Amino acid sequence: MSFKLDLNIENYFWESRCCMGCAMCKYGDWIYAPGIAPKSKKFIHDFAWVCPEWQWGKFDNWGATGRTRLINALFVGDLPWDEPLIHEAAFRCFSCGACDVGCKRNLDLEILLMNQSLKVALVERGFARPEHKGIIARIEKSGNYYGMDQKIRKDWITDDIKVEDKADVLFFVGCWASYKYPEVAQATARILNKAGVPFMLLDEERCCGSLMYETGHLREFRIAARATLEKIRQSGAKTVVCACGYCYKALKVEYPKVLDMATSDLGFEVVHIAEFADKLRQEGKLSPKEELKMRVTYHDACSVGRLSEPWIPWEGIRDAEDWGKLKPPRQFRRGTNGCYEPPRNLIKAIPGIELVEMFRHHHNAYHSGEGGGVLEAYPETAHFAADWRLREADEFGAEAIITPDVHSLHMLKGALERVETDTVGKVYHIAEIVDETYSG
Repeated sequence: MSFKLDLNIENYFWESRCCMGCAMCKYGDWIYAPGIAPKSKKFIHDFAWVCPEWQWGKFDNWGATGRTRLINALFVGDLPWDEPLIHEAAFRCFSCGACDVGCKRNLDLEILLMNQSLKVALVERGFARPEHKGIIARIEKSGNYYGMDQKIRKDWITDDIKVEDKADVLFFVGCWASYKYPEVAQATARILNKAGVPFMLLDEERCCGSLMYETGHLREFRIAARATLEKIRQSGAKTVVCACGYCYKALKVEYPKVLDMATSDLGFEVVHIAEFADKLRQEGKLSPKEELKMRVTYHDACSVGRLSEPWIPWEGIRDAEDWGKLKPPRQFRRGTNGCYEPPRNLIKAIPGIELVEMFRHHHNAYHSGEGGGVLEAYPETAHFAADWRLREADEFGAEAIITPDVHSLHMLKGALERVETDTVGKVYHIAEIVDETYSG
């Protein structure tokens, strides 16, 4: 059968048929499951889950195994498209990719693309969530997630921050850092200034559209992707720096995906500020000066970690008579080549700091609760995920959590208000820590 990596659910019948229910999409690598939690002295089973919505709902239909069964039932006609269970199972998915990484350990099925294609198929059939439709309409009208005046989008710029009219480096700020967490935008800009890196901003930056993609609104996302891509190319930027994980993932991975090109064909390089700053550190343009005596842990946001590998288009044959082999062979995105070490390098170089790893880290990291449109449609599930991630950090006596994503920052700060912890008292964006402790 012909097969193409895209968001057409018809291409994923093989995935829906061949899932064996092994539960690698439920838990992380089995080596993460045994053992005793250091603080509570309990078995770490509760910290072995990698699928938050499955842990929240318990039954298989909330996880990838159950969704696979539901999708197969749609293919063979056992369930109708207007079945409410399918809608909730699809839109309660964070699209965090943990199931995809687990599946690719054994079977190399495209579980994440199949799940995302289900959302697209449901939206195309008129079953979009009203909460998502409302926010997307707001984005289209105002140009940003919050529906605020675009004229104040750059109000985060303070007198000590220097922005050029023209430069090779473009800082793509994003809605969340522009309007809700300006301290992250300011920290990122100051890092670039300290290192002597001239940077510019887009004259009329608009929302990257990540929510559109993650909630299945493919038509709207393609329009947003084309418009932003054209603006960046017109700017002449050679490097685009992001501090928001979802902007980073949208520009680097999802724009090429929906516009049928490779990441290498964008015409510019997309980097996270942690990648960029770590390179500057290695070049001697940034160095840690301030001591920070603190025990911290690092949260691998899925958008910066397992989902950030470059996109490589592929089209060919999945030979059902030859064990489903792909012809020609292709390179799989297994989540192992994401941005993992640069932020850790920056943290470990700070004098006095102690970095401890949680049970689930790197490509096995647990989600923080903001993604896939779940916060907007099912806040109880989103808060459940954030609270569990905070508890995990607390098990290791971390005084602070450092994250590379503004969305994760938001969710974990919210969890601090709901969950009583023994040690965790602060959540930082990696740019804030670097700005506080590094100089040029």
